[in-house]
Amino acid sequence: MTSSYEQAVWAWAAHLRSGGTTPWSEHGTREAPTDVPTRTPVPDAVHLELVRRLNLASGGRPLPWLADHVLTVGAPGRGRVDVPLPWEPAPQFGTRPIDPSHLPVEELLRLAVGVLATLLPDVRPPRMDPGTTRWPLPWRRRFRLHGSPGTVAAVREGLLASGPVESDWRAVHVVLARPVDVMMAEQWSRTIHAGGTSPWNSLWRRAVAADRLPRPVDVATIAARLLRQPGVRERDVHVVAARDTAGAASLTAALLSVPPFHPEQHGELAAIDLVRRVNVVGAIAAGPRRVRELTATAVSLLDDPAAPLPEPSPVLVPRRALTWARAVAARTTDQLSRADYAVHGDPEVLAPSEHQQPGTIDRERTLELALAACLRAWQRQEGPR
Repeated sequence: MTSSYEQAVWAWAAHLRSGGTTPWSEHGTREAPTDVPTRTPVPDAVHLELVRRLNLASGGRPLPWLADHVLTVGAPGRGRVDVPLPWEPAPQFGTRPIDPSHLPVEELLRLAVGVLATLLPDVRPPRMDPGTTRWPLPWRRRFRLHGSPGTVAAVREGLLASGPVESDWRAVHVVLARPVDVMMAEQWSRTIHAGGTSPWNSLWRRAVAADRLPRPVDVATIAARLLRQPGVRERDVHVVAARDTAGAASLTAALLSVPPFHPEQHGELAAIDLVRRVNVVGAIAAGPRRVRELTATAVSLLDDPAAPLPEPSPVLVPRRALTWARAVAARTTDQLSRADYAVHGDPEVLAPSEHQQPGTIDRERTLELALAACLRAWQRQEGPR
């Protein structure tokens, strides 16, 4: 007796629940057992393919609870609904059948984000390091960092570990400047980690419309504003221009006469985009009050030192903003070169990197990170499953 569509689909689902990775194009052509248990609704191509991708990411480890959970989660946002698998005869109504291996990445990513958002509330939240309070005693070197947020955080951590304290009282003000595309990425990361939901391209559209960098990364304006503050002298304001975080740390350490240190660098566009997508879903599912908590949990899954992720993809400026990015970098470089305060490093490094790629965020990479985050969230669930 020939197996039905439902029996073939549930046979593939059973294969995937056991950790299988055989694609539908191979498994669906086999004759499924006619006594395979079936039920409604029948899983669609997107849900089953996501389970297969999770199996591939886990090395074929059976994850039956996670597989069952994926099959019950609805994909948030707009997209294809109930995508059937290729079968003869093809259905005459509804969504057109698609081979799972040919599904658009965005469809799999939509569902992966929905699955991750449902897992995050049951993940142990990351432990927050209270840190050590350092008082600005007279014999301690005092500093205040400004500029590119991610670089500021990394350099600050190294400086505090070396003995100086951050304070506004008689401090050396250091403005950290990086290439404009990197500074924009770090500013975007800062807003997303605070629960924001604006896409990467939107940040650039607003900056181009205003014809200025966002205030936290407008390094020339920051330095000029510091000079206008009471009690701040020209010798107290320094701009450090560096292409990478290590260069910024090296120049700042030399400026403040502290031992060299090696800061850690975190974040990439695909990871920030994943957190942004989680924020959008989390705000609806968990409410705005819990968004920051879920965001911190998602970030901790991506920054797990015990399971480092592959090499990050480069920062890419949206094509429509690339000409403006070059212009604002040249304008800022000119302002720094003519300023009265000290500039350490080469202001020319503010120029954005050149690229010929059509998109700014690699959605395949975002999906890869989403799969890794789902597996880590499942592993860190409260209690055994």
